Amino acid sequence: MNKLTLSTLLLCGVILSASAQKKFKYKAALHKIDSTGFYRIGLQPGLVAKAKPDLSDIRIADAKGNFVPYIQAGSLPQKSQKSFVVFPEISNTPKTDTSTVFIIENKTGLVLDRLWIRLQNTAVKRKVNLLGSDDLKQWFAIQEEITLQEAVQNSEGTYLQSLSFPASNYRYLKIQVNDKNKNPVKFLEAGIYTEYASTAQSYTLVAPLNIIRADSNKTTFIDIKLNDNYQINKLHLNIRAPRYYKRSVTVYQFVNNGRELLSEAELSSDKTTDLLIAAKANHLLIEISNGDNQPLSIGEIKAFQSDEYLISYLEAKQSYQFLVGDPSAQVPEYDLKFFADSVGWNAPVIKHEAVVKNTGYAVAVKPAGKDYTGLIWVAIIVSLGLLLLLTLKMTREVKKKEEER
Repeated sequence: MNKLTLSTLLLCGVILSASAQKKFKYKAALHKIDSTGFYRIGLQPGLVAKAKPDLSDIRIADAKGNFVPYIQAGSLPQKSQKSFVVFPEISNTPKTDTSTVFIIENKTGLVLDRLWIRLQNTAVKRKVNLLGSDDLKQWFAIQEEITLQEAVQNSEGTYLQSLSFPASNYRYLKIQVNDKNKNPVKFLEAGIYTEYASTAQSYTLVAPLNIIRADSNKTTFIDIKLNDNYQINKLHLNIRAPRYYKRSVTVYQFVNNGRELLSEAELSSDKTTDLLIAAKANHLLIEISNGDNQPLSIGEIKAFQSDEYLISYLEAKQSYQFLVGDPSAQVPEYDLKFFADSVGWNAPVIKHEAVVKNTGYAVAVKPAGKDYTGLIWVAIIVSLGLLLLLTLKMTREVKKKEEER
């Protein structure tokens, strides 16, 4: 009986694993490794394009279909406290009943893709939205639905969490927590580690681009279309002429047949011609205000995604694959997050193969309603039969009356 029970449980486990994999539309095989250990797995643009904006639907599955725990690279803590620079909090932070708002100023002027926040110990589940601004008036979305981690058991009463997001150089950053009329969480400070901040952000090219340019009255319009819903964090414009220029530029993305403002910036001959944005889109529009000047001579335009990594403990010579594309998936809760300080930043990097359709994906088919066609035909036949009987009866009655006359 014990063996039968164990076999039944194992069979149920296999069936559940296979069933879980059927929910994901796409997959991508990971490169095999020669030695067991922690690895940083780079997420290529083709995979991120198929995922939800917060990457919550990405799973790593082994050869048996079991999900393998992972953490995002941005969750790794820094050991040294000497290089931590605290960003000053803006005192006029608005207070609301539905959200906790914490606004800080990036006085360093550095381009950031990571922020460390210190909170009072808490073990609640919340989602964080990160916004950026240069004037404290108009705010732009940087990253939404970031999961706020629970505190690891400690005696300090506080803990650090790293927020990873697309590279941005906004002067002000707003951390917004949707409390949903629950008690707020307490932010103590936020800042960066200067060693990490000095490391140049790396990007991966997103291609191909379909670009249409039009120069109208004092404005240049550059329409960019992509063949998938890519994450775009940087646009590079190769400006050839004139030698000196300074133009205002606005970047939009198209959403539901309308356009949404992403960034307002400046193109200048004494600065880099990179536009830093945070978008997950397949259609962008760049508007350059030329004033009374001739339009800029622009050569190649390139789009980039900031590099994203997941960290997981993988076994040598084993087959693993990414699964992605389940709209109903939520951020997985793995124990590995409590051991992030054991991973280290020097884990070797591996990549994954091209993204393909998951042949095991099962489209949820809505159960068809009951088919009453047969009953309808029976009702029609019965009705015709009754009508025929009534007709015959009436005919006999008429005949009988005629004979009596």
